[in-house]
This record gives sequence, structure tokens and C-alpha cells, in this order.
Amino acid sequence: GVTAPILLGLVAVIGASPLVGMLTKRRVPPILAYIASLLVIVIVIVALLFLMSYMIFLTRDLLPQIQDQLATLQQDFVETLAGWGIDISGVIEEQILKPENVVGWVSSALSALYGALKSVSLIVFIVAYMLVEVSGFRKRFYQAIGEDRPALQRWLTWTRDTRSYLWITTVLAVVVGILNFALLWALGVPHPFTWAFLSFVMSYIPNVGFLIALVPPLTLAILQRSWGMVIGVFVGYLVINFVADNIFKPRFLKTGMDLPAAVSFLSLLIWGFVLGPIGALLAVPMTMMVRTVLLEGSPETEPLALLLRSGGPGGHARTRRRVWGWFRRG
Repeated sequence: GVTAPILLGLVAVIGASPLVGMLTKRRVPPILAYIASLLVIVIVIVALLFLMSYMIFLTRDLLPQIQDQLATLQQDFVETLAGWGIDISGVIEEQILKPENVVGWVSSALSALYGALKSVSLIVFIVAYMLVEVSGFRKRFYQAIGEDRPALQRWLTWTRDTRSYLWITTVLAVVVGILNFALLWALGVPHPFTWAFLSFVMSYIPNVGFLIALVPPLTLAILQRSWGMVIGVFVGYLVINFVADNIFKPRFLKTGMDLPAAVSFLSLLIWGFVLGPIGALLAVPMTMMVRTVLLEGSPETEPLALLLRSGGPGGHARTRRRVWGWFRRG
């Protein structure tokens, strides 16, 4: 309950700290640069909170109607298969994926998500206090551990890679959201802006974020009984997100992130279990921190850090030479 907002505030400050430096270089007084940067962060956080709350309440309002439509669709499906000589009525009665169960699970997930959003005021205060320390923190960090220490370089590498990941992911998430909105609006899917915003948020969740964002519009398309709409939503989302996640993002994130798909998925499970819904958003930055700051700091754990990379940059040749010896000792 406390650790997740602190880490989210830390990552937010890492992403927004260049605003302070940019304004200061333009000879803006430090206090005004701090206030302006804090206002930008607060406006973004409040806007995201408002849109997330609107999406949650809208989904809750749609759930009773969706439940009735799912029950009707399920009955039609059973009758269609019965006409082909396939009787699955007994299986349907015993299955766990009943419409009322699905609606109950979704309601519980939305309640948990909204509960996590209530800590936004704490996050704002955390960001405010961390942001005011940006200008003097590096100097104190140098004095504490030495400017040439490898530990400092690892921390700076992690902050640089995290900042790059946040900015590139945000830009691509905006583009994906706009394209998804245009697609849903053209196909006539109800509430296209809501699901486009959901796809924007889910862009920060590796591997499964796309699938989570796909479920609501695809479900509404199925309930519309329009197979053209269903195919359009599925293929359109698949193409848009595949191009963004597998072509453009790796091209821009040439170093730093390079997490294998399996590691990204497992990190999502682990950090989501440890930190709750916020952990799903922080899965990639936190895994990068463990790899860069902790595992790469010791010769004994360097091979583990290499195993958490998809390819490994050229600077890790020494680690690659040690992998076989590490396995042999193990």
C-alpha cells in the first residue's frame, strides 16, 4: 500500500525531471521551473485519474446489459450446436465461464483498480517532494558514493533507460490510442474513446496489455452480431499493436530495455503480485532496475543479468565469457 505509490512516484519523477532542467537552462528561476513542472505532472495525473474513473463507471453501467446479452448469445450458441447434433448443454451448466461469473470477476477487478487509483493524492505529494530534490540529489549522490563509482554509473544507466522507455512508450501509446479510436469509430463500436484510452493505458503493460485492451471492444462487437465488425476489431488491433510493439518500439529502444518476452511476462506476474495493479504498470522499469542496479553489480550475479537480456549489448562481453563458468559452478 505504501511501496507501490512511492515507486510509481519515483518513476514519474524520472520521466518528468528533464522538464526542470530544460526550464532552468532557459534561465527560468528554479522555483518557477519546479512549480511549472509540478503543475504539468499534477494535471496529467488528475486527467488520467478522471479518464480511468469514467472508464470504470461506464464499464460498470454496461455490465448488466452485457450479462443479459451474453446469456442470450450463449443460448443461441448451444441451440446452433444442437442443430448440428452436438449437445453441450450439460457442459454449459457446469462451466465456470457463465455470464454472471464473468461479470462478477470484471466487477471485482474494476473495484480493485479503482481502489488503487484512490492513492493518487499520495502519489502527487510523493512526486512533489521528490521533484524538489532533483537539482541537489545528484550532487549529494556524487558526494556519497563517488562520481567514478560503478554503482553510480549503474543508477544513472537505469534512470536514462527508464526515461527513454517512458517517453517512447508514451508517444507510441498515444499513436496507438488514436489509431484504435479511428478504427473503432469507423466500425461503429460503442464508446470508441473509452476503449481507445484503455489501449493507451494498457500499452505500459508488457505482453498481455494488448489482450486486455482488446477484450471490451471485441466483446461489444460480438454482442452486436456483426462478424464484419468482429473481424475488423480483431485484425485492426492485432496489426496496430503488432507494428507498434514489435517494429517501432524495438527500433527506438535499441538499448536498455531488451527484456525477453518470457522475462517481461514473468515480471508482470511477479510485480503485479507484489505491488498490486500498480505493479503491472511498473513491471518493466522495476525489472530493469533489478537487472542493472543489483545483478550487474556483482561478478557472481552478472550471468543472471545477462539471462534477463534479449541480446545483450556489446559492453557485456565480459559477462558472456563468464556464463559457462557460472553454470559449471552451479
